Amino acid sequence: MESKFTKNHEGDDQTIQSDTFGHSYEDHGFTKDAAVFADCSKSCACGRCNGDTGTNMTMTIMSAAKEVAAIENPDFVSLSKAISTGSLRGARGNSGVILSQLFRGFTKEVKNAEEINSTVLAKSFERAVETAYKAVMKPKEGTILTVAKGVADKTVELARKTDDLEVIIRGAIEYGDEVLNRTPEMLPILKQAGVVDSGGQGLMQVLKGAFDVFLGKEVDFTVEQPVASPAQTAGSKAEADIRFGYCTEFIIMLEKEYTAQTEKEFKAYLESIGDSIVVVSDEDIVKVHVHTNDPGLAIQKALTYGSLTKMKIDNMREEHQERLIKDAEKAAQEQKKEEKEPPKEYGFIAVSVGEGLSEIFKGLGVDIVIEGGQTMNPSTEDILK
Repeated sequence: MESKFTKNHEGDDQTIQSDTFGHSYEDHGFTKDAAVFADCSKSCACGRCNGDTGTNMTMTIMSAAKEVAAIENPDFVSLSKAISTGSLRGARGNSGVILSQLFRGFTKEVKNAEEINSTVLAKSFERAVETAYKAVMKPKEGTILTVAKGVADKTVELARKTDDLEVIIRGAIEYGDEVLNRTPEMLPILKQAGVVDSGGQGLMQVLKGAFDVFLGKEVDFTVEQPVASPAQTAGSKAEADIRFGYCTEFIIMLEKEYTAQTEKEFKAYLESIGDSIVVVSDEDIVKVHVHTNDPGLAIQKALTYGSLTKMKIDNMREEHQERLIKDAEKAAQEQKKEEKEPPKEYGFIAVSVGEGLSEIFKGLGVDIVIEGGQTMNPSTEDILK
């Protein structure tokens, strides 16, 4: 089946549509276009990737969705600007800023297109990866960048063989998962922890969410609760060696000329006081992310270019300790529960919607409560798990 995104030229109401779209998202409070990002955000927040990373990427996407939802008569140009600007202004964390740059590069390529066909899609993915790599001071393989590059390369390869967007996107996502599963072989810290890169995993959930909307699937706004695993616990221990303790982020509202040379000098300064540096300029703003032991130095330097907004400083060592304590407490509680409670001959399982009803069932003595609902009741296989 050949498919494509096109501009709708019927009257003044221009929207991005696909021949597989057919569901209404207005009931959820989003326009059809914003719903794409809402579904991506739900996928990213569902606990399939590291907690901090999932939250940061979700905040980034929802910022873009808010900008998109505010457009009265969306077209490719206005949507591209809203996605690019909104995601950058709302970007949180290293993964969020990189994700915003993937969006920025992608929208640069599609904003002047009449339709998104296989050729435009391939070029857009290539532009997205190119833009994201340029934003990172010292790109590392085995991260979200590697996964994005894998998806882009496969998209280009498949676009040479077929014009069917469904085939291309599905194949690119499958290959992206393969690259993601290889990230532990590229970064020793991931291999030691027994996990894949959380940023790359988040990106794959974003792409899968967008693909669901492209296929016309109903948007499910239910957020799954994260499930702890031995690998995730090991991942927390692998973070113990933190060289620069403060994750520092802010946006500079430029008040003077900011050239390519200025940005190069600013990046060099940040490199002298920290790492994980991402600096991105977009018209009259500059988004900055850096890990450093002295946030004040980064802030003072930034103030020489203009005023600051959306400042955020997190003590990563403190967060790490809190995470270790919570993991230890949870493990102790589970062990204690296993020791005290002998296996039952009979047990009770309930399917419930929402935390309130779940708590009531637990109070009545139900052993296991499974999240469910009108259109998301679990299968027999899910219950047996």
